[in-house]
Amino acid sequence: MPLRRTLPFLGLLLSLAVMSVAPLRSSAEPAGPAPAPQPQTADVRYGPIAVPAAVGGHAGEFDAVVPAMPMPCTNCFLTGTKVDLVFEDGRSANLDSGLMLHHIVAFNAGKPDATCAPDTPIGSLGERFFAAGNERTGGSFPAGFGYHYGADRVAGAVDIMNHSDQPQVVYVATTVTWVPDSTAGMKPVRPVWLDENDCGDSAYPVPAGPSHKVWRWTSTVTGRVILAGGHVHDGGIKIDLANETTAEHLCTSYAGYGTNPAYQGSVEKMTTCTWDRLGTVRAGEVLSIDTFYDPPEAQSDVMGIVLAYVYETHDLAGGTEPPAGVQAPAPNWPPPGGRPAGHGHGTHHH
Repeated sequence: MPLRRTLPFLGLLLSLAVMSVAPLRSSAEPAGPAPAPQPQTADVRYGPIAVPAAVGGHAGEFDAVVPAMPMPCTNCFLTGTKVDLVFEDGRSANLDSGLMLHHIVAFNAGKPDATCAPDTPIGSLGERFFAAGNERTGGSFPAGFGYHYGADRVAGAVDIMNHSDQPQVVYVATTVTWVPDSTAGMKPVRPVWLDENDCGDSAYPVPAGPSHKVWRWTSTVTGRVILAGGHVHDGGIKIDLANETTAEHLCTSYAGYGTNPAYQGSVEKMTTCTWDRLGTVRAGEVLSIDTFYDPPEAQSDVMGIVLAYVYETHDLAGGTEPPAGVQAPAPNWPPPGGRPAGHGHGTHHH
Protein backbone atom coordinates (compact mmCIF):
# COMPACT_ATOMS: atom_id res chain seq x y z
CA MET A 1 0.00 0.00 0.00
CA PRO A 2 2.67 2.61 0.71
CA LEU A 3 5.54 3.43 -1.57
CA ARG A 4 7.90 0.46 -2.07
CA ARG A 5 11.30 0.59 -3.72
CA THR A 6 10.80 4.17 -4.87
CA LEU A 7 14.24 5.05 -6.18
CA PRO A 8 14.69 2.16 -8.67
CA PHE A 9 11.49 3.22 -10.40
CA LEU A 10 12.10 6.95 -10.66
CA GLY A 11 13.57 6.31 -14.09
CA LEU A 12 10.15 5.16 -15.28
CA LEU A 13 8.57 8.57 -14.75
CA LEU A 14 9.05 9.91 -18.28
CA SER A 15 7.76 6.76 -19.93
CA LEU A 16 4.76 6.62 -17.60
CA ALA A 17 3.86 10.21 -18.32
CA VAL A 18 2.63 9.27 -21.80
CA MET A 19 0.05 6.78 -20.49
CA SER A 20 -3.57 7.84 -20.94
CA VAL A 21 -5.17 9.52 -17.94
CA ALA A 22 -8.69 10.41 -18.99
CA PRO A 23 -11.66 11.17 -16.73
CA LEU A 24 -14.58 8.94 -17.74
CA ARG A 25 -17.51 10.91 -16.38
CA SER A 26 -18.15 13.97 -14.31
CA SER A 27 -21.46 15.58 -13.57
CA ALA A 28 -21.89 19.21 -14.53
CA GLU A 29 -20.89 22.09 -12.29
CA PRO A 30 -23.80 23.72 -10.43
CA ALA A 31 -25.48 26.41 -12.53
CA GLY A 32 -25.35 28.98 -9.73
CA PRO A 33 -24.24 29.42 -6.15
CA ALA A 34 -26.02 27.29 -3.59
CA PRO A 35 -25.49 27.11 0.17
CA ALA A 36 -25.28 23.31 0.35
CA PRO A 37 -25.10 21.63 -3.09
CA GLN A 38 -25.25 17.88 -3.38
CA PRO A 39 -21.84 16.33 -3.98
CA GLN A 40 -20.79 15.88 -7.58
CA THR A 41 -19.67 12.40 -8.65
CA ALA A 42 -16.78 11.69 -11.00
CA ASP A 43 -15.37 8.41 -12.29
CA VAL A 44 -11.67 8.68 -13.10
CA ARG A 45 -9.61 5.97 -14.79
CA TYR A 46 -5.81 5.63 -15.05
CA GLY A 47 -4.18 3.31 -17.55
CA PRO A 48 -3.76 1.16 -19.51
CA ILE A 49 -1.25 -0.58 -17.22
CA ALA A 50 0.51 -3.64 -18.62
CA VAL A 51 1.37 -6.12 -15.85
CA PRO A 52 3.82 -8.87 -16.87
CA ALA A 53 3.10 -12.55 -16.34
CA ALA A 54 4.35 -14.55 -13.38
CA VAL A 55 7.64 -16.35 -14.00
CA GLY A 56 9.15 -19.19 -12.01
CA GLY A 57 6.73 -18.86 -9.12
CA HIS A 58 7.27 -15.09 -8.80
CA ALA A 59 4.38 -12.78 -9.56
CA GLY A 60 4.74 -10.35 -12.42
CA GLU A 61 4.68 -6.81 -11.12
CA PHE A 62 4.07 -3.21 -12.15
CA ASP A 63 5.58 -1.07 -9.37
CA ALA A 64 6.20 2.58 -10.16
CA VAL A 65 5.82 6.20 -9.22
CA VAL A 66 3.33 7.78 -11.62
CA PRO A 67 4.20 11.48 -11.96
CA ALA A 68 0.72 12.84 -12.64
CA MET A 69 -2.57 11.17 -11.76
CA PRO A 70 -5.89 12.47 -13.13
CA MET A 71 -8.07 14.39 -10.67
CA PRO A 72 -11.86 14.81 -10.83
CA CYS A 73 -11.93 18.52 -10.00
CA THR A 74 -9.86 21.56 -9.07
CA ASN A 75 -10.47 24.08 -6.28
CA CYS A 76 -12.74 21.59 -4.56
CA PHE A 77 -13.30 19.50 -1.45
CA LEU A 78 -13.06 15.72 -1.96
CA THR A 79 -15.76 14.17 0.25
CA GLY A 80 -15.56 10.46 -0.59
CA THR A 81 -13.42 8.01 -2.56
CA LYS A 82 -13.67 4.42 -3.73
CA VAL A 83 -10.98 2.68 -5.82
CA ASP A 84 -11.05 -0.50 -7.91
CA LEU A 85 -8.78 -2.38 -10.32
CA VAL A 86 -10.61 -3.12 -13.57
CA PHE A 87 -10.19 -4.56 -17.02
CA GLU A 88 -10.86 -2.39 -20.08
CA ASP A 89 -14.53 -3.48 -20.17
CA GLY A 90 -15.03 -2.37 -16.55
CA ARG A 91 -15.00 -5.80 -14.91
CA SER A 92 -13.26 -5.85 -11.55
CA ALA A 93 -9.81 -7.48 -11.68
CA ASN A 94 -8.91 -9.45 -8.56
CA LEU A 95 -7.13 -12.52 -7.27
CA ASP A 96 -9.65 -14.82 -8.96
CA SER A 97 -8.09 -13.51 -12.20
CA GLY A 98 -4.57 -13.65 -10.78
CA LEU A 99 -4.37 -9.88 -10.17
CA MET A 100 -3.85 -7.93 -6.97
CA LEU A 101 -3.81 -4.21 -6.31
CA HIS A 102 -0.99 -4.31 -3.79
CA HIS A 103 -1.28 -0.58 -3.22
CA ILE A 104 -2.02 2.82 -4.62
CA VAL A 105 -0.96 5.94 -2.72
CA ALA A 106 -1.84 9.48 -3.84
CA PHE A 107 0.55 12.38 -3.04
CA ASN A 108 -0.44 16.07 -3.22
CA ALA A 109 2.74 17.84 -4.32
CA GLY A 110 1.45 21.18 -3.03
CA LYS A 111 1.25 20.18 0.64
CA PRO A 112 3.78 18.71 3.12
CA ASP A 113 3.21 15.28 4.59
CA ALA A 114 2.31 15.22 8.29
CA THR A 115 4.70 12.43 9.36
CA CYS A 116 7.41 12.20 6.65
CA ALA A 117 9.81 15.15 6.20
CA PRO A 118 10.35 16.67 2.74
CA ASP A 119 13.96 15.46 2.70
CA THR A 120 12.86 11.79 2.70
CA PRO A 121 12.07 9.99 -0.59
CA ILE A 122 8.42 9.62 0.41
CA GLY A 123 8.04 13.07 1.94
CA SER A 124 9.56 14.66 -1.16
CA LEU A 125 6.49 13.58 -3.15
CA GLY A 126 4.11 15.58 -0.96
CA GLU A 127 1.19 14.84 1.32
CA ARG A 128 -0.19 11.29 1.33
CA PHE A 129 -3.92 11.95 1.24
CA PHE A 130 -5.43 8.70 -0.10
CA ALA A 131 -4.37 5.06 -0.23
CA ALA A 132 -5.81 1.61 -0.80
CA GLY A 133 -4.58 -1.97 -0.91
CA ASN A 134 -6.26 -4.93 -2.56
CA GLU A 135 -9.07 -4.74 -0.01
CA ARG A 136 -9.93 -1.48 -1.82
CA THR A 137 -11.25 0.31 1.23
CA GLY A 138 -13.17 3.46 0.42
CA GLY A 139 -14.97 5.92 2.60
CA SER A 140 -16.74 9.24 2.98
CA PHE A 141 -16.19 12.05 5.43
CA PRO A 142 -18.99 13.15 7.74
CA ALA A 143 -21.25 15.77 6.19
CA GLY A 144 -19.57 19.16 6.00
CA PHE A 145 -15.98 17.83 5.95
CA GLY A 146 -13.67 17.32 2.99
CA TYR A 147 -10.08 17.20 1.78
CA HIS A 148 -9.26 20.47 0.01
CA TYR A 149 -7.59 20.09 -3.38
CA GLY A 150 -6.49 23.14 -5.36
CA ALA A 151 -4.73 22.46 -8.64
CA ASP A 152 -1.35 20.96 -7.66
CA ARG A 153 0.16 17.92 -9.30
CA VAL A 154 -0.86 14.60 -7.76
CA ALA A 155 1.65 11.76 -8.03
CA GLY A 156 0.76 8.12 -7.45
CA ALA A 157 2.70 5.13 -6.15
CA VAL A 158 1.10 2.15 -7.89
CA ASP A 159 1.95 -1.53 -7.32
CA ILE A 160 -0.04 -4.22 -9.14
CA MET A 161 0.86 -7.92 -9.04
CA ASN A 162 -0.03 -10.63 -11.56
CA HIS A 163 0.00 -14.25 -10.37
CA SER A 164 -1.20 -15.67 -13.69
CA ASP A 165 1.03 -17.06 -16.45
CA GLN A 166 -0.24 -14.48 -18.98
CA PRO A 167 0.44 -10.72 -19.11
CA GLN A 168 -2.66 -8.66 -18.32
CA VAL A 169 -3.77 -5.07 -18.95
CA VAL A 170 -5.72 -3.23 -16.28
CA TYR A 171 -6.82 0.23 -15.16
CA VAL A 172 -7.08 1.90 -11.76
CA ALA A 173 -10.66 3.18 -11.53
CA THR A 174 -11.67 5.67 -8.86
CA THR A 175 -15.10 7.05 -8.00
CA VAL A 176 -14.89 10.39 -6.18
CA THR A 177 -17.54 12.65 -4.67
CA TRP A 178 -16.72 16.35 -4.31
CA VAL A 179 -18.11 19.85 -3.86
CA PRO A 180 -16.68 23.20 -5.02
CA ASP A 181 -14.47 24.91 -2.46
CA SER A 182 -16.87 27.86 -2.53
CA THR A 183 -19.38 25.66 -0.69
CA ALA A 184 -20.36 27.44 2.52
CA GLY A 185 -19.49 25.79 5.82
CA MET A 186 -17.08 23.14 4.55
CA LYS A 187 -14.37 22.13 7.04
CA PRO A 188 -10.96 21.03 5.68
CA VAL A 189 -9.32 17.84 6.98
CA ARG A 190 -5.62 17.01 7.33
CA PRO A 191 -4.47 13.45 6.50
CA VAL A 192 -2.10 11.89 9.04
CA TRP A 193 -0.28 8.74 7.89
CA LEU A 194 0.67 6.40 10.76
CA ASP A 195 2.86 3.46 9.77
CA GLU A 196 4.74 0.73 11.66
CA ASN A 197 7.71 1.42 9.33
CA ASP A 198 6.94 4.99 8.35
CA CYS A 199 8.97 6.84 5.71
CA GLY A 200 10.49 3.52 4.59
CA ASP A 201 8.95 0.69 2.58
CA SER A 202 6.35 0.12 5.34
CA ALA A 203 7.28 -3.58 5.61
CA TYR A 204 8.30 -5.42 8.77
CA PRO A 205 8.50 -9.09 9.86
CA VAL A 206 6.12 -10.99 12.14
CA PRO A 207 6.46 -14.48 13.64
CA ALA A 208 3.99 -17.32 13.27
CA GLY A 209 1.11 -17.07 15.72
CA PRO A 210 -0.18 -14.11 17.71
CA SER A 211 1.93 -10.94 17.88
CA HIS A 212 1.50 -7.19 17.90
CA LYS A 213 3.64 -4.14 17.23
CA VAL A 214 3.25 -0.53 18.41
CA TRP A 215 4.39 2.62 16.61
CA ARG A 216 4.13 6.11 18.11
CA TRP A 217 4.09 9.64 16.69
CA THR A 218 4.23 12.92 18.59
CA SER A 219 1.50 15.01 17.03
CA THR A 220 2.19 18.31 15.33
CA VAL A 221 -1.53 18.98 14.80
CA THR A 222 -4.40 19.95 17.08
CA GLY A 223 -7.96 19.02 16.26
CA ARG A 224 -10.68 16.39 16.07
CA VAL A 225 -10.12 13.00 14.42
CA ILE A 226 -13.06 12.44 12.09
CA LEU A 227 -12.11 9.38 10.01
CA ALA A 228 -9.59 6.53 10.31
CA GLY A 229 -8.98 3.23 8.54
CA GLY A 230 -6.21 0.65 8.49
CA HIS A 231 -4.29 -1.67 6.20
CA VAL A 232 -2.81 -5.11 7.01
CA HIS A 233 -1.62 -8.07 4.99
CA ASP A 234 -2.95 -11.62 5.13
CA GLY A 235 -2.80 -12.96 8.65
CA GLY A 236 -3.55 -9.52 10.06
CA ILE A 237 -6.40 -9.12 12.51
CA LYS A 238 -6.77 -5.45 13.43
CA ILE A 239 -5.08 -2.13 14.15
CA ASP A 240 -5.88 0.00 17.18
CA LEU A 241 -5.48 3.80 16.98
CA ALA A 242 -5.22 5.67 20.27
CA ASN A 243 -4.17 8.93 21.86
CA GLU A 244 -1.72 7.55 24.42
CA THR A 245 -1.34 10.87 26.21
CA THR A 246 -5.04 11.07 27.06
CA ALA A 247 -5.64 7.27 27.10
CA GLU A 248 -8.38 7.77 24.49
CA HIS A 249 -9.26 4.97 22.09
CA LEU A 250 -9.99 6.50 18.68
CA CYS A 251 -10.59 3.61 16.28
CA THR A 252 -10.09 -0.10 15.74
CA SER A 253 -9.84 -1.14 12.09
CA TYR A 254 -10.55 -4.86 11.61
CA ALA A 255 -9.58 -7.07 8.67
CA GLY A 256 -12.33 -9.11 7.01
CA TYR A 257 -11.94 -12.40 5.17
CA GLY A 258 -13.80 -15.21 3.49
CA THR A 259 -17.07 -13.79 2.16
CA ASN A 260 -16.09 -12.72 -1.39
CA PRO A 261 -14.71 -15.44 -3.69
CA ALA A 262 -12.88 -12.87 -5.83
CA TYR A 263 -10.36 -12.38 -3.00
CA GLN A 264 -9.44 -16.09 -2.80
CA GLY A 265 -9.30 -15.99 1.02
CA SER A 266 -7.09 -12.89 1.25
CA VAL A 267 -7.99 -9.67 3.08
CA GLU A 268 -11.17 -8.37 1.44
CA LYS A 269 -12.08 -5.44 3.68
CA MET A 270 -10.85 -3.17 6.44
CA THR A 271 -13.44 -1.49 8.63
CA THR A 272 -13.24 2.28 9.05
CA CYS A 273 -14.38 4.67 11.78
CA THR A 274 -16.19 7.87 10.82
CA TRP A 275 -17.78 10.54 13.01
CA ASP A 276 -17.54 14.29 13.54
CA ARG A 277 -15.48 13.63 16.67
CA LEU A 278 -13.97 10.17 17.06
CA GLY A 279 -11.64 11.80 19.55
CA THR A 280 -9.14 14.62 19.83
CA VAL A 281 -5.42 15.27 19.62
CA ARG A 282 -3.26 18.24 20.57
CA ALA A 283 0.18 19.14 19.30
CA GLY A 284 2.70 17.39 21.56
CA GLU A 285 0.39 14.48 22.41
CA VAL A 286 1.30 10.96 21.29
CA LEU A 287 -0.78 9.01 18.81
CA SER A 288 -0.09 5.28 18.58
CA ILE A 289 -1.05 2.39 16.33
CA ASP A 290 -0.96 -1.20 17.58
CA THR A 291 -1.08 -3.83 14.81
CA PHE A 292 -2.15 -7.43 15.56
CA TYR A 293 -1.21 -10.47 13.46
CA ASP A 294 -1.84 -14.21 13.81
CA PRO A 295 -0.47 -15.95 10.68
CA PRO A 296 0.15 -19.72 10.57
CA GLU A 297 3.70 -19.09 9.31
CA ALA A 298 6.27 -16.33 9.89
CA GLN A 299 6.05 -13.46 7.40
CA SER A 300 8.94 -11.24 6.30
CA ASP A 301 7.18 -8.15 5.01
CA VAL A 302 3.73 -7.43 6.39
CA MET A 303 2.35 -3.93 6.96
CA GLY A 304 0.45 -2.02 9.60
CA ILE A 305 -0.86 1.37 8.53
CA VAL A 306 -3.60 3.75 9.63
CA LEU A 307 -4.58 6.79 7.58
CA ALA A 308 -6.41 9.19 9.87
CA TYR A 309 -7.98 12.54 9.02
CA VAL A 310 -7.97 15.43 11.47
CA TYR A 311 -10.08 18.58 11.37
CA GLU A 312 -7.58 21.11 12.69
CA THR A 313 -9.37 23.26 15.27
CA HIS A 314 -9.07 24.39 18.88
CA ASP A 315 -12.77 23.67 19.34
CA LEU A 316 -12.06 20.19 20.66
CA ALA A 317 -15.45 19.96 22.36
CA GLY A 318 -17.24 20.44 19.03
CA GLY A 319 -19.05 17.64 17.28
CA THR A 320 -20.81 14.84 19.14
CA GLU A 321 -19.89 11.66 20.98
CA PRO A 322 -19.80 8.66 18.62
CA PRO A 323 -22.46 6.00 19.26
CA ALA A 324 -21.44 2.53 20.39
CA GLY A 325 -19.79 0.53 17.61
CA VAL A 326 -18.54 3.48 15.56
CA GLN A 327 -14.99 3.27 16.95
CA ALA A 328 -14.76 -0.54 16.65
CA PRO A 329 -17.01 -1.72 13.79
CA ALA A 330 -15.89 -5.36 13.82
CA PRO A 331 -16.84 -7.79 11.04
CA ASN A 332 -17.72 -11.36 11.90
CA TRP A 333 -14.74 -12.89 13.66
CA PRO A 334 -13.11 -15.36 13.32
CA PRO A 335 -13.50 -15.43 9.53
CA PRO A 336 -15.30 -18.32 7.80
CA GLY A 337 -12.95 -21.29 7.58
CA GLY A 338 -10.91 -20.32 10.64
CA ARG A 339 -7.73 -18.33 11.02
CA PRO A 340 -6.73 -16.31 7.93
CA ALA A 341 -3.81 -17.42 5.80
CA GLY A 342 -0.44 -15.71 6.00
CA HIS A 343 0.32 -15.33 2.31
CA GLY A 344 -0.85 -13.39 -0.70
CA HIS A 345 0.78 -9.97 -0.29
CA GLY A 346 4.47 -9.48 0.33
CA THR A 347 5.69 -13.08 0.07
CA HIS A 348 5.39 -13.10 -3.71
CA HIS A 349 7.30 -9.88 -4.37
CA HIS A 350 10.51 -9.94 -6.40
